Amino acid sequence: MKIQSNHNSITFNAGLTSKMKSEIAHCDINKITKELAKSGISADFKNNKAVAWCSIKGIEIIKELNKKFNLNLAFPRGIYVEDFNNLLISDKMSAGFYNIAPKKLYMSNMGNTVVPQNVVFFNNFDSFQSEGVNRIWDNLDSIADISYEQKSTATNFFLETFLHELSHCIHFNHMCQNLSGQKLVTNINKLSSPNYLEKFRLKYDNLLKQICDYAAINPVEAVACDFSRRIINSINKNTLRPELNFIENSPYKQFKVFDVFKKEDSLDKSLRKFWNGKF
Repeated sequence: MKIQSNHNSITFNAGLTSKMKSEIAHCDINKITKELAKSGISADFKNNKAVAWCSIKGIEIIKELNKKFNLNLAFPRGIYVEDFNNLLISDKMSAGFYNIAPKKLYMSNMGNTVVPQNVVFFNNFDSFQSEGVNRIWDNLDSIADISYEQKSTATNFFLETFLHELSHCIHFNHMCQNLSGQKLVTNINKLSSPNYLEKFRLKYDNLLKQICDYAAINPVEAVACDFSRRIINSINKNTLRPELNFIENSPYKQFKVFDVFKKEDSLDKSLRKFWNGKF
């Protein structure tokens, strides 16, 4: 997900309280890393307290949704902070991305490490220090407001970026359970086809922009934007604890035969298709 950072209108409504800021400033990254390991999640936060604290809050929200509402939302196998200039990716200014399949992500001078699938990366923006960009994680509240105002995110909540990437993980694992390996690979490969993406946008652009502009990029971004929005709308903004089962009455509820008779708008129908890997 891309973070926007150049705008003058800042409203500071993104939900990061003074208490939360204090928790970030005083958090113990080693303790967070050990806690994540208990859930089978490896982590290297490169001493970035904001990313560490927000990451574990996102995981805790998903854990509680699973426990409270008997869901089976998946976790990533790793969460890492890296300077994206060291990675073989096109968007060096992206705030984060989800690595869907094993690949060599590190540039040759960094070694030939193969990054496994189901791993989330967040950018530490180290290479942009001279431009002040590295302070993005110190200004989560204002950045979230700006991104929402520019329609690149579905909400202006400060955990949006983190829950968005975790939503990719949840979506990918759901597709793995519902599609054969070959079918999943075929469908995922469509996302790199300019011809497919052009047709996709012609068909869905106006519909998906009801969520946000970023949702209209491709089917997996549509689901991640909407899924994270629904998680955020389900939690208490002060305690960061879920209060509602957002899966109910959503495109992500397990489809039952009698549901075919339910009235469903075009957006929900499309999201349900994408959720099940039908691109």
